[in-house]
Amino acid sequence: MDLFIIFKSIIKAGPTVLLPIVIFLFAVCFRLSIGKAIQSALTVGAAFAGLKLVIEFLAKSLGPATKAMVTHMGVQLNVIDMGFATVAAIGWSSPIVPLMVLALLGTNIALLLLNKTNTLTVDIWNYHHALTVGTFVYFETDNVTVAVAAAACTGMFVYKMADWASPLVSKYYKLPGVTIPAIHALMNLPIAVPINWLFDRIPGFNKIDFNMETLRKYFGVFGQPLMIGLILGVGIGFLSGYDPYQAFGLGINMAAAMMLLPKMTHLFVEGLKPISEQARKVTDKKFKGRKILIGLDPAVLLGDAAVITTALLMVPILLGLAVIIPGNKLLPFADLAALPYKVAMVVALTNGNIFRSLILCTIAFIPYFYLGTWTAPMVTAAATTVGLGDSIPAGMMISSLTGTTMPITFIIYKVFVGNLMITVPILLGVFFAIWFFMEKKVMPKVELRDSI
Repeated sequence: MDLFIIFKSIIKAGPTVLLPIVIFLFAVCFRLSIGKAIQSALTVGAAFAGLKLVIEFLAKSLGPATKAMVTHMGVQLNVIDMGFATVAAIGWSSPIVPLMVLALLGTNIALLLLNKTNTLTVDIWNYHHALTVGTFVYFETDNVTVAVAAAACTGMFVYKMADWASPLVSKYYKLPGVTIPAIHALMNLPIAVPINWLFDRIPGFNKIDFNMETLRKYFGVFGQPLMIGLILGVGIGFLSGYDPYQAFGLGINMAAAMMLLPKMTHLFVEGLKPISEQARKVTDKKFKGRKILIGLDPAVLLGDAAVITTALLMVPILLGLAVIIPGNKLLPFADLAALPYKVAMVVALTNGNIFRSLILCTIAFIPYFYLGTWTAPMVTAAATTVGLGDSIPAGMMISSLTGTTMPITFIIYKVFVGNLMITVPILLGVFFAIWFFMEKKVMPKVELRDSI
């Protein structure tokens, strides 16, 4: 059998199958006993399967509501958001995908051995973001080397961003030794961090902290996650033109998601704990206390009520932006159900301040509309090339809130389809300058503050 077919068959098994296998191998490498390694791997696999089930349940409830809301609001735009799954399929369907995966793995291992990253990603599925960039570059340039380099460059950016974001994961989400090497979860931070810094210095404004604790304090039972899910679900239902019974049903589904997600996240942490402790012992002995971070899917962040609340509130906000932004042709649709992934790190940045998270996310998402509009012809052509043309609605182009619609991946794509002798040195020069600033000026202060 062709090795490429075997490789694609393994990948098609999906993260629910791949994750426990990778976690088991990871545990064995850190000399955890076989019995404990199996137990941890199965616990993590079961927890991830549970997370996926709840998230799919959330998406299936929210998807029809979003479609109805679009119809009810009378929004007419000719670039439809077909969701991250469609864009991921483009990346994984590329004829050069084995080379790009090897390049991403090699980049991660090389940076680890050179002590230039602490992130060891086991989240192979979310390679699709880098694979998509490489695939688009390949279709544009017909150059395998350039395309693989674009994917590897995207991976390098992701690993370093994951390093820098790890304190947010450990402090807010209480997941020590874990980080999130998924660019769709990290993408809004470069925009949100400096704006949040400014917000901290605006008198009066910096005192506004509308978080889950505030809701519970002032609204009692109506501030509990279950009630918030119910209220937001009913509200979205009415905005979608649902009758009262349908709206209430949506509210119950949202309340169920708010209750179940934290339980699945707790199970995930339980499975990872033995591995994290063993990894710490090994690294203390072999690498003189060097911290190795396990890079996981951002689904592990979705047990926080503030994340789901912020994501649900962002649905009508993004639809409103689609209507009022001049020159926009992108209609947010399928990826609206995946908003929890995209807002989770911003929520952590604001320490659960829903008010500030909504403002930061609203600002951060504005470029997505323009980039999604500009790249839609290329995304549509690529989807047709890999055999996904039948899924494209007649008379429409497709895009997503992932892929090259995200600012960093858009920049990397444009760099590698441009004049490489000029664009690549500029990109790497800017990135290494940011790297130096973060490593020398920012991260030492963060680590000092965390240790006090």
